[in-house]
Amino acid sequence: MKISRETVAVLQNFASINSGLLVEKGNTLKTISPQKTILAEATVTEDFDDFCIYDLSQFLGTLSLFEDPDLEFDDKYVAITNGNSRVKYIFADPETVVTVPKQKLDVASDIELVITKDNFEKASKAANVLGLQYIVFESDGESVVLKATDVKSSTSNEIAVEVDPDSVKTLPDHGFSMVFKMDNLKIIPDDYVVVISGQGIAEFTGSIAKYFVTVEQTDSKFNN
Repeated sequence: MKISRETVAVLQNFASINSGLLVEKGNTLKTISPQKTILAEATVTEDFDDFCIYDLSQFLGTLSLFEDPDLEFDDKYVAITNGNSRVKYIFADPETVVTVPKQKLDVASDIELVITKDNFEKASKAANVLGLQYIVFESDGESVVLKATDVKSSTSNEIAVEVDPDSVKTLPDHGFSMVFKMDNLKIIPDDYVVVISGQGIAEFTGSIAKYFVTVEQTDSKFNN
C-alpha cells in the first residue's frame, strides 16, 4: 500500500493534536486531544485495517526516511520498504493511547458562518506574532469579526478581521463573544463552515477534515 501525500498531511495534523493514533477499519481517521478539547476526523483515499500507533510523529518520521515507501500491514506491525531497505514498525496496544469516544457529537446551529483560509491565517499569524492565546468570534448582532486577543487582559494587543456578511448563514440578533484557545485550533489550513452552539462547542467543516472544538466557557458570552 502507498500512502498519499494528502493522507500524510492529515496524519501530520493529527500528530499535533494527539501523539498516538488508533486507526479503525475503513477510510475514516479520527483523533482527540488528551484534554478532550479538540476532536478531528478525516476521510482518506486509503482503506485501512485496525492498527494503533503510539508515537505518530516518530512513525511519520520513519516514513520520511524513504523516497517512495510501500507499506505492508500485519496484525502486529507494518513493514515499510523501499528498494533494498526495510523497517518493521511495531504497533501499540490501543489502551496506551487516548482514543475517540464512540458517541456521535451533534452541534446546535446557533451561529453558522464561513471562515476563509485567508481570514483565519490573518488572525492566527497575528496571534503568533503578538503572543496572543485566544481567537474570538464576536458579534454585535449585526456583523461578525474574528479577533486574536488576550481575553484575560483589558489592555491586550489584538487584531480584528471582519467576516464577509454574505458568508454568515445564522446569526442571533443579540451579541455574542465565543472564545477559543489557540492551542485548540490546530486545524489544517482551509475554508471552513463553522457552526457554534451556545452550549459551548463548535464544529469546523472543511474540504479535508472536520473538527469539534470546545468553547472557553468562562470567558465566552452567548447573549451579551
